[in-house]
Amino acid sequence: YKTKSIFLSFLVNRVTCALCDTVCTSVSSLKAHTRFRHCNERPFHCHLCDSSFKNAYDLHKHVETHNDSDAYSCDVEGCGFISRTLQTLKQHYKRV
Repeated sequence: YKTKSIFLSFLVNRVTCALCDTVCTSVSSLKAHTRFRHCNERPFHCHLCDSSFKNAYDLHKHVETHNDSDAYSCDVEGCGFISRTLQTLKQHYKRV
């Protein structure tokens, strides 16, 4: 740390989760941590199937899997891998 005051603010501005001892930088980040790690509520429902999710982003990524077109394919010669989502194709490339 460049200064003692920065170090002290680092120590003071911390909130610890009572359920798992994770340290968060603010009360709002602790609330988000608690909601995503310790609550089973899934308020974001897929309108195409029975799946539900804890946040809108995960729902959005899931809805992409219902796409009938196989929009993403591996360009490694002889592979033939096809994916409905770009994220899955990126994960595939990490394994190839």
